[in-house]
Amino acid sequence: MNPVKNLVITTIKRNKVQIHCCASPDDGERVNAQIIETANKLVIIDAMLMRPYASELREYAKSLGKPIDRVFVTHSHPDHWFGIEYFQDVDVYAFPETIEEIKMFAQIAMDFHRNNHGDLVTDTLFLPNKAITESEVTIDGVLFRLFKIVAAEDVFMLALDLPEEKTFIAQDLLYNKVHLFVGQRSMDGTLCFDGWIAALKQYESGEYEVVLPGHGFPGEISIIKENIANLKKVKSILSSSTGENFVQNVVAAFPDYGLRSMLEMSAYFLFQMK
Repeated sequence: MNPVKNLVITTIKRNKVQIHCCASPDDGERVNAQIIETANKLVIIDAMLMRPYASELREYAKSLGKPIDRVFVTHSHPDHWFGIEYFQDVDVYAFPETIEEIKMFAQIAMDFHRNNHGDLVTDTLFLPNKAITESEVTIDGVLFRLFKIVAAEDVFMLALDLPEEKTFIAQDLLYNKVHLFVGQRSMDGTLCFDGWIAALKQYESGEYEVVLPGHGFPGEISIIKENIANLKKVKSILSSSTGENFVQNVVAAFPDYGLRSMLEMSAYFLFQMK
């Protein structure tokens, strides 16, 4: 029986791995969980927001017939860790700073999303149980490089690459044709734009053939430049917008982008949570 009812699965064959990009529908924020299938194991990156999609992610992984070696949680935003609920029997890895951020903001995140989705999202804190460092890790003969990103879409973020596969697993460092969440502030209270742009510029000259964003379909390295241009434009729009017209101004500037709700959430944190 096909376990996939709601997720959109994009499968990409590389040299030593097969990548399964698992995308949730709009009500799950079009968030992507990535399954990296090696010869003998599965590595899962991020775990979805809503219970139906996290459960389906686990069932889809089960259908591949290989054990889950580990789950990586890339950052503290709830659409990436709520679904740990369905992976409690697996080691879940994150940066120590991400684990602390999840602890600090879990109740706020659960209250916010349960107000919108009720029991379709968790009401329990699930923490990664293994801490990582910026490093290189070989899993089943495949090299994963782990990068720590600071002051971008979240305060601390994990991005990964598979250099031998020319694959960049950017997660929320990149979006593809989806409105960006720009409501994050750094630890000193400054907005995310400049730090995010600086982080992206570190990777725009890479030799990647496959780029996996956190929201939107897989793409090529050109989406890095597109995200940089988007951030510069949205920063400019914000400087001349109010809480009443920010969303409509950005939608007008990027009419082919999806997920207006991401902008509405951004506006909430930019204007109401000052």
